[in-house]
Amino acid sequence: MGSTRREFLNQCLKGVSASALLEGRKGFAVWQLAGQPPEWYRSPAVRRFIDPLPIPKKMQPHSIRENMVHYRVRMMEFRKSLHSELPPAMLWGYEGQYPGPVFEAMRGKPVQVEWQNDLPLRHLFTVDPHLHGCAPPVPAVRTVPHLHGSRTDSMSDGLPENWFTPGHAAVYRYPNDQVAATLWYHDHAIGITRLNVYAGLSGFYLLRDSREPAMGLPSGDYELPMVLQDRSVDEHGQLVYRPTFDDGSQAHAGLWGPQFFGDLPIINGAIYPYLEVEPRQYRLRMLNASNSRFFNLYFNLASTPTDIPRLVKFHQIGSDGGLLPSPALLEHLLLAPAERADLVVDFSGLEGKIVTLSNNAPAPFPGWDVLNSLHAPLLELMQFRVTRPLALTGTFSLPPSIAFPTPDPGQSVRTRDFLLSDQMDSKGRSQKMLINGKGYDAPTTEFPRLGTQETWRFINTTDDAHPIHLHLVQFRVLERQGYDGPTLTLRGEVRLLGKPRPPAAIETGWKDTAVVMPGEVLSLLVRFEGFTGKYVYHCHVAEHEDNDMMRPFEVVSANQEHSPQAGKRLPL
Repeated sequence: MGSTRREFLNQCLKGVSASALLEGRKGFAVWQLAGQPPEWYRSPAVRRFIDPLPIPKKMQPHSIRENMVHYRVRMMEFRKSLHSELPPAMLWGYEGQYPGPVFEAMRGKPVQVEWQNDLPLRHLFTVDPHLHGCAPPVPAVRTVPHLHGSRTDSMSDGLPENWFTPGHAAVYRYPNDQVAATLWYHDHAIGITRLNVYAGLSGFYLLRDSREPAMGLPSGDYELPMVLQDRSVDEHGQLVYRPTFDDGSQAHAGLWGPQFFGDLPIINGAIYPYLEVEPRQYRLRMLNASNSRFFNLYFNLASTPTDIPRLVKFHQIGSDGGLLPSPALLEHLLLAPAERADLVVDFSGLEGKIVTLSNNAPAPFPGWDVLNSLHAPLLELMQFRVTRPLALTGTFSLPPSIAFPTPDPGQSVRTRDFLLSDQMDSKGRSQKMLINGKGYDAPTTEFPRLGTQETWRFINTTDDAHPIHLHLVQFRVLERQGYDGPTLTLRGEVRLLGKPRPPAAIETGWKDTAVVMPGEVLSLLVRFEGFTGKYVYHCHVAEHEDNDMMRPFEVVSANQEHSPQAGKRLPL
């Protein structure tokens, strides 16, 4: 398995003088010792909280035929200012919007979407030809939309290799035959997902049901979709994509790096926005659509991020796959890339106050214990100003408790192990991320049967937290537990240590993305239903899935022959 990055860096530090570090890593060690960020790049300074929060528009149907709503969605290049003090940025978006318009669909009513690639032939960013699926003569500009969290036929799933180029289109059908939930859509083209999403190709897809209006939840102007991202820009307001390695050093221009952390927060396509609200409850549909950044969110009444926090408690009522069994009262919320959270925040009694949506998650997450953090956190994201008078009488309510069966591992027909590993060079820098020692192009090894349940265990041998996403399914989190590293390294056996930790209250509902921490085994109970065919599972840190922490699986019918690859030693 080799040394981890933390072990490698700690070994480098032992017995090495500060002057040697400075000589060997100029621009890295200086910042580490002085507590300052590296000077190789920084976005221009802008005033905070002077622009209103944009609210994404709703996607409008193109037609209604044969009792089905049809949409025609164009992927386009356009210009839009991310801040009033910056020139307009060149962006990619759906229907010329960043983020894309919000789909609103009803459970049980399928829709059809014609996705049109109207982008130019030149990419906004340099494509690394060394990544799988990117070598010439593969074109630089290609797209394939994926409806994240949807139970969809394989041909409409948005598989990474099913990309299409400018001037072409694909027609996908979404059955919407699942629990009402906060879904989202984004590009998934093989080897360039990180670039296409960073350029702007993402948006909300809200699946509703007939029960929702009777629950009394905040709705209309009091329900807000919120896409959380981080970006860097140059002095001309243009997006800058400069990934870094594990030691904070910048990747060579145009080449892959294992992580990207922008130094500006972007909420619904605006840098440091504000929103005027009434002193009442609001429903916030939150999505972390960042490439690599985790957010640990809280609502703060303190005037500056360095003051003692004065927290406004809030309720999380839903996660990726729909409502939770019961609303969870929180002070902080960890949101990994691709995770969604359905929140109810009550601003009652806060008339005239300013509530700042804040974050204290380290980057990378969960942070390494070498000197200081390599990337400063984005401490403030946006402001809620409780300055509007009440526009209507009455109050909203939280949803009732829902009966959820306790996940039963005894119903699992088999257990599969997935080892997450990191290949490094001699300098301790990531070169490739793998699952069970394999990349995406290796032959499929998982063939679950339709209608069965399996236990999938993800074993994290790296120093990064990985948000694991499975296409097609919504799963239940079973538990987390430590493991014996030497036994795994020497024998390829997973020997669990300590007591298993049950999921947190906010993970007890349906999920399609779950975080596995370093040194941890994450166990999921997965039911394969709806469709047979090819799908994928991967880390949703976009840089990781592009190189190469993504694997295919194929759901087969109950009587179909397949090669389960059972009992094989884990590759290290």
